[in-house]
Amino acid sequence: MKFSHLFSPISIGTMTVKNRIVMPPMVRNYASTTGEVTEKYIKHIQSIAAGGTGLLILEASYISGEGKGFTHELGIEKDKQIAGLKKLAEIAHQYGAKIGPQLYHAGRQTHHLTTGKQPVAPSSIPCPVTQDPPKKLTIGEIIELENKYADSAMRAKEANMDFVEIHGAHGYLITQFLSPISNKRTDKYGGNYTNRLRFLKNIILKVKAVLGNNFPIIIRLSADELTSGGLTIDDTIKISQDLEKLNIHALHLSAGNYGSYNQGMMIPPMATPEAPLVKYAAKVKKYVKLPIITVAKIHQPSLAEKILDNKQADLIGIGRGLLADPNWPQKVQDNKLDDINYCISCNQGCIARLFAGQDVQCTVNPTCGFENKYKFNPTDKPEKIVIVGGGPAGLYSAICLSQKGHKITIFEKNTSLGGLLNLADKTPLRDGMTTFKNYLINQVKKLPIEIKLKTSATPELIIKEKPQSVIICTGSTAIKPSIDGIDNPNVLLSEQVLQGKSKLKKKIIIIGGGCQGAQVADLLSSQKKEVTIIELSKDIALEMPGDEKTLLLERLAKQKVKIHTETKVIKIEPDGLIIQKGNGKTKLKSDQIVVCFGRRPNVDLYISLKKKVKKIYNIGDSDKVGRLNDAMRQAAELCQKIK
Repeated sequence: MKFSHLFSPISIGTMTVKNRIVMPPMVRNYASTTGEVTEKYIKHIQSIAAGGTGLLILEASYISGEGKGFTHELGIEKDKQIAGLKKLAEIAHQYGAKIGPQLYHAGRQTHHLTTGKQPVAPSSIPCPVTQDPPKKLTIGEIIELENKYADSAMRAKEANMDFVEIHGAHGYLITQFLSPISNKRTDKYGGNYTNRLRFLKNIILKVKAVLGNNFPIIIRLSADELTSGGLTIDDTIKISQDLEKLNIHALHLSAGNYGSYNQGMMIPPMATPEAPLVKYAAKVKKYVKLPIITVAKIHQPSLAEKILDNKQADLIGIGRGLLADPNWPQKVQDNKLDDINYCISCNQGCIARLFAGQDVQCTVNPTCGFENKYKFNPTDKPEKIVIVGGGPAGLYSAICLSQKGHKITIFEKNTSLGGLLNLADKTPLRDGMTTFKNYLINQVKKLPIEIKLKTSATPELIIKEKPQSVIICTGSTAIKPSIDGIDNPNVLLSEQVLQGKSKLKKKIIIIGGGCQGAQVADLLSSQKKEVTIIELSKDIALEMPGDEKTLLLERLAKQKVKIHTETKVIKIEPDGLIIQKGNGKTKLKSDQIVVCFGRRPNVDLYISLKKKVKKIYNIGDSDKVGRLNDAMRQAAELCQKIK
C-alpha cells in the first residue's frame, strides 16, 4: 500500500512539515526536578526524530511552578531551561523535523505534594481526582499567568523552536476557565461564554505580541469533556471558530479530563475501539479551515492514511505508537509494516507508571526511556547461546542477541512460540497481546535463529549443545491452593479454560479476582455462563490500569457477574463451595470451580544447571512472576549485559 497522504508535506502557518505524522505531547517524567532537559530526554527525542516523525510536540511544559503536574515534567518558566530546549531543537532539525513545546498549567489538576504549593483555579472547586482544594485566582493573578504564557512562548522562540502549542485540553487550567463545570466566576473571566473564553483569548493575543503574528501557534482542545455539564462538541466548534478569527494556525483535538479519564477515551486502553476521537476532528473540520490534528489509538498506517484520504483530519498523532516503535514512520514509508512493533494500548508501561509518579516506559519496547543506556551493538565475540522457553522474554532476548551476532537456539516444549501470550489474548478485548506475540514470532523467524519446538530441554540436552551461555525463560506454573476439595473433578485451573480444552458448564465460580480472574470472568460471562467471583482482597483486578478496570467492571456488571470481595473459600464441594465473609459461612452452588490463584516460577531447570553451566541466566517469570513489562525489562538488561 502507498501512503501518499501520510507522507505529503503540509503548511501550518509559515511552517512546512515534511509529513503528516505528529508526536503528540506525552509527559515522560524524564526531566530534572527543576524541569530541565536531561541526557535521557535528549536521547529519547533523538530516537523519535531519527525515526521520521514530521512534527514533534514536546510534553506539557509548565509555565509556572504551581502549575506543575508531575515531579519530573519539563518546564519552560525560567531562562535556565532554554539551553536544554535548544539541544532538542538542534536534534529535531538535524532530522528534518519541526519541534515545539506545549505551554501548560495544570490548574486544579495537580497536588501540593507535587508542587509544594496550593493548586490554583478559576474557582475554588477541587478536581474530582486529585481532590486538593485550589485557591481561587484573583484578576491580578490571572493577568500574571497570561503574561507567563507569553514569557514561556518567548523562551521557546529563543530555544529555536518552530512553534508553540497551547494546552487548552484535558481539564487543565485553560479548560477550567472554558468549562462551566469548573468556572463559577461572576467577574469578566467567568459566567457567559465570552468571559470564559477571555483567558485563552488573552493568552493568544499576548503570545502573538511577543512572537509576531506569523509564528505558528497550535491550540489543543478537548472536543468533549465527556462530563455532565462540561464542554461538548458544539461548544468546541464555537470555540474553534473564534480561535480561527484570532489567526491561530492549527487545532489539535483530544477529549476528556481527569474526571472522565476512566471512560477510556483520553488515552484509550485495549478495550476501546481504534481511533475513537476522529469523529470529533471530522466534525470540527467542517466549520474551520485550520489544519486539524487528530489523535488517540491510531496505530495502523492504513487507518491513518484512510483518515487523511477521507479528509477527517489533516495530521495524525501517533503517541504511544512512537514509544513502542520510534521508527514507525520510516518503516511505513519503506513499506515494512510487519516490522513495526505496534503499541498494544496496555497503558501499563506508560500512563499507569506516570500516574504512579514513575518515569514512562513501554511494555513492548524496553528501550523506551533507556536510549542512553541500551546499546545493542554488534559483538566482536559471538557466542553460541541456548534459550529455554519461547515466551516474550525468551523471544525478545533471541531477537536482540541474534541481531548482535550471537548464534541462538530456542528450545520450546510446546507446539508453538508465544508462552503466556497464547493465553493472555484469549480473553475479550485483548487483541493487543496477539499483535505483540505475532510481532515477536515474525522477527524471530526472520533471523538466523534455530527453533526447536516440542522439545523439553533437559540438562543433558542443553549440555550436549555445548553453549557458552544459557538463558532460562521457562515461565511459571499456575498455583493450586491448599483448599479442601481442590482436587475434585469439578475444579479447573484458569489456563485449562483459556486453552479451550475443557467442557464448560452453566454455573461457574471463580476463586481469585486478580487481573486474570477478572478477565476469565469477562470471557465466561460473555459466553452466557452464570459467573461468580470470590476474592479475598477488598477489590478485584487491583493491579489493572484504572481506565481498563473501569471498562471491565462495567462489562461484568452488564453481564451480571456476582462479585464477593473480602471473602475466603473454606471448602470446595461437588456442587459448589463454602465461603466465609466476616464471621458468617455460606454455601454457594455451582457446576464448576475455576481457580485463578496466581503463578509460581519454574525454577527446577535453572537450579539443576546452575553448577553445570558457566554462564547461565534466569529471567522472566521463571525468575520472578510479574507483568509482561517486567519480563521485557529483564530481557533488555540481559541483552545489554551479554556483549
